Order: sequence, then C-alpha cells, then structure tokens
Amino acid sequence: MKKVIKWIALVLVLNAATSHADTSLRERAQSLRHNVVSVNAKMTNTNQQGFAWVIGERDEYLYLVTASHVIEGANPGDKLKALTVRFFRDGNTVHTAQVVAGDSKGLDLAVLKIAMPSRAPWLYAAADITAISPQSKVTYIGKAADWHVGEQFGQIERVNIPTNPYDASAVGLELDVGTSGAPLIGELGIIGLIVTDSSHQTGVISLAEIKDVVTSRSLPWGLRPWVSPPYTLDGVWAARAPNIPDNIRLTFTPSDDTMHYDYTVEFPTSPRSNIGVGVVDGDEVRLWQSMPSAKTSHGTFKIHGPKEGNVTEAIVMDGFITDGDVGPTQVRMVKQNSASDDDRAVAWMKANPSDFNRMFSKYPPAINAQKNGADDDEAFSALGEDEQLTVMGGMAQGMMLRAGLMRLAELGLTNIKLAIDGRCYSATGALTSTSAQQQVDTLLKSLADDATQQFGKHYEPCNLTQVTSAKETKVNSGEFDFSAELAQPKRILSGLAPDATLSVRGDCLLLEGKLPSPVHKMMLANMLQDLAETLSAKSKKALTPCDQTTS
Repeated sequence: MKKVIKWIALVLVLNAATSHADTSLRERAQSLRHNVVSVNAKMTNTNQQGFAWVIGERDEYLYLVTASHVIEGANPGDKLKALTVRFFRDGNTVHTAQVVAGDSKGLDLAVLKIAMPSRAPWLYAAADITAISPQSKVTYIGKAADWHVGEQFGQIERVNIPTNPYDASAVGLELDVGTSGAPLIGELGIIGLIVTDSSHQTGVISLAEIKDVVTSRSLPWGLRPWVSPPYTLDGVWAARAPNIPDNIRLTFTPSDDTMHYDYTVEFPTSPRSNIGVGVVDGDEVRLWQSMPSAKTSHGTFKIHGPKEGNVTEAIVMDGFITDGDVGPTQVRMVKQNSASDDDRAVAWMKANPSDFNRMFSKYPPAINAQKNGADDDEAFSALGEDEQLTVMGGMAQGMMLRAGLMRLAELGLTNIKLAIDGRCYSATGALTSTSAQQQVDTLLKSLADDATQQFGKHYEPCNLTQVTSAKETKVNSGEFDFSAELAQPKRILSGLAPDATLSVRGDCLLLEGKLPSPVHKMMLANMLQDLAETLSAKSKKALTPCDQTTS
C-alpha cells in the first residue's frame, strides 16, 4: 500500500511540473505576439497569407524574416505585386514591406524590411539560440491571419536534417495553411521559423541557421537570449527633469502580460491626458506616447528596483525621452506611494544620483540658491544659459523648439525641420508657396524673440526653406552636404557633452574632446557607430567612426 501511495505522489508531482511547464511555454508565446506580423503577399493571380517576425533594426528600418515561399507564390509565373504586414494589437494599420535580396543558402527563408513603426513594443530579449534538442516541447504564434497561440503543444522530432529547405522538424502541432513564416517557440523563447504548415510533420529552420544567414549578409541582428523582466511597472510614476513640472504623473497598467503595459500621462492644470504603450525588455524599458502634433514621443530607460528579498516592483527608471523631432532629454522616473516619492526610491536615488544631479551640484549659483531655500526649479533658473544647456542635456533647445514643431503641424508643414544653430533659430525644407514661407518667417521671428527675452541674448530668425514647384522631383546631384546632416547630432552632442566636437575628416567621422564621464563615452560610441552607418548610406561614401575623446 505504501508503495502505491509513493507512486501516486510521484505521478502528482510530475503532473504538476508538466502543468507548470505548459503554462510557462504558453505565457512565453503570448508575450511574443508583438514580435510577429501577419503577411499578405498579393501575387499576379493569387494572394498568399503567412507570418514574419522581428530580427533587428537599422537606419529607420525594421527587419523581419519569413518563409520565402510566402512571397514567391504557389503557381508558375506568379509575380509579387504588393507586400504588406500588420502588427498585433495594431491590425488596422497596414505597413508596406520590401524584400531584401540576398543568398539564403538554400533555405526556405526570406528577409523583409519596413519603415520603422511609430510604436515598437516587441522584445529583443526573446531568443533561444542554443541547439534545438529532440523531444523538447514547442508551440507557435500565427494561424488564419491571427496571432493564435497553439492550444496543443508539439515536440521537436528531428534535428540537423541535411539537403532540405529546413534543418529540423516538429510533430504534434495543430497548423493550418497560412502558418508558414511563424515563429516556433520553446521554453526559452523563439527557436526557429516554420516553413511547412503540416500538422503531420512541420519543417523548421533553426534560429542558429537564420542568424548565420542574416549576419553573413551584413543585415542587423538584434535578438538576444531570453530574460524574464526583473521588475514590474504597475502603478503611478512621476517624471523628474529640469523644466518638467513635478506633478506630471504616468500611470502604468499591464496590457497583455507582465512585459507589456498601457499608460496614461496626466498634466497639471490641464484636463488633457496622453496615452502610450511600454515594454519591459530585459532590464530596459521602452515607451511610446502619442502627441497632439501627430508626432510620437519615445523613451528608453534602465529599470531599477530595491535589492531586498524577492521584491519585483520597480522604483526608479533612468533614461532619455525624445519628442517628435526634438533631441533626447535626460529624465528620471520615480515610483509614487500615497502621492509622494516611494521611500525606497528616495533612498535609492540618494545612493545613485543621476547625471543631472551630479552636474547640477557643480555650479555655485545653483548651490547658493538652494542654500537660501530655493527649490530645484529656482536653483536651475539661477544658472547662466550655457550652464543650463549643459545640465539639461539638450532640454533647453527641446523646450524652445517643441511649441514651434506643434505650430508647424497645425499649419500642415510637417516636412519642415527646426533647429537652433548658435544664436539662430533656423528652418529647412521645401515649401510649395510663398505664403507658407511667410508663415515660417512669422514662426521663427516669434521663437527668436521669445528666446531673446528669456535668455537676455539676441537671437535671429533664419529661414532657410525653399519654395519649389510641387511637381519638381529632381535632387541636386552636387557634393553631399555633411554639415547639414551633422547639424542635429551636433545639437544633441552640445547638450550631452559640451566640450566634445563632431566632424567629418577624410573617411573618418571624428568625435573628439573631453566627455563628462565613462558612461557618456559608452553611450556616444553607439551613437557614433549608428551615425557613421547612416551617413555612409546617404552619401555613398564609407565612413569609419573615430572616437578620440577622453573622459
């Protein structure tokens, strides 16, 4: 009898473990639906349905992979006429996709790219790049043009299959025609791509093979090993940055899982509120928020929590926010408790001062103002313009430009770019009428006058727009204007590192001068690499990032 009880107990334990593993696998798949797009390929004679999923991004493009037969057609002579994709929870927005030509080494694999969406709540910490193991349990995302997660789990049957358009196979999955291109999900994330939608035997290209093809073609690869979110964002947060009122509040609520959130932003002395979405991708948080000017505010933050036991509640986020065309602004987000800063967040911030607080404390006018009882805003106002620009990390320029950008959007002139160059408020871009140019003149004069009054130094309006025919499509084929392309990066750099300079010398994109800290050096190294790639593509001249800064 005792032996029977032991066997029953063992069975119950194994069943519980299996149930937990099944739940974990299903939750893993559900959290990755934002990575997957539904694909519609309009052919000469037919339409093809399938799926694709995110692998990386570069130069304002998002890259995805799918099965090549999804975009090639089933009938002889079929040609691709149009290719579109739709994202999860944004199914009404259709994105035009392009096929990225290149060698896929005999695999049923194709790479696509689309213009970067305004919101990007997919996960990059989403992959299991290790070798696929036979018998391991799997599921998938994508069925009947919907982001369906398989109810019945399958398992890997074979691996290392030679001379096939795929290198592994799975059995037991309930698939329909149209699932091709969907990701195959294991317990540690994406493990492959489905290329045959048969329930009897499903052909799979392993993630390791996909990465080999993508990287051999010098295409971007952003996927990294799966990381469960260390902290949750639920609750109310306050933004902390110069010239941002302390009573702005962001309220986060989970949307689909513990990694994806919806949030609202409530403004002081205003009935309006904005809404946004966020994703916790490993230890990084990314936010997107719609703005009245039809632009999108987006931010990237590092997430921190109290180091006590098994606490999973985040208390501080440090990062940068970019509003529309305005450069990045450093912001610290603080968790709230009963309408004030959480005590744990206060203690954490005291031990970990932000870059703003460290820089702010170096300036005697601010220190003296605080000694005389001034709050942060009053102490900040005590600084000179140059010190304000340094401390704010580009915030001053952003605050002056934001109203102008919104006004341009109201006038329907969203192609015009505003900038601050020295003591000059400038506008660039093409206009189709002199009346529109006069509207830009009026706006620039207003901005320059406001800046002159605020800073006590004279600013000039500089209207560099050009009135051209709406039918004119030719582009000047003269020498590439690097100075125009570097204008915005230089403005951002002036806020982040006032003693550093950026220029093009020969084949070198040169960053030199002194940086405030090693953190700035790491951050600007990434910016320099991305900028060199962007300018190389635009100018058709290969530029090498050259970092000669010290910190």
